[in-house]
Amino acid sequence: MKDASKRRRWTMGVLMIAGATYASIALAADQRLDDADAAVVKAIALLEAAENPGVVPPFGGHRKKAIDHLKKGRAEIAKSKAYADNPKNKPKPPKPAPTPTP
Repeated sequence: MKDASKRRRWTMGVLMIAGATYASIALAADQRLDDADAAVVKAIALLEAAENPGVVPPFGGHRKKAIDHLKKGRAEIAKSKAYADNPKNKPKPPKPAPTPTP
């Protein structure tokens, strides 16, 4: 009886892991999009922390422009991920071959 219970728990555990793995693969966009987004977040934080004392605007205003562009880039990354998870142009199944008429 203990062996059957162990097998049942083991099987359920394996099925849960397999299901979670499949769901994450099926629904997730390319991991590199997440990596790129994290890099952009870090770049924004570094730019915001950069100091240019005594200069108004700091860095001649170019730092602010760079931050603005990076924030727009993050928005595009988010759109890319959303599109990858639900593409508008899904591949269509092939049409069946016409049947020859005798």
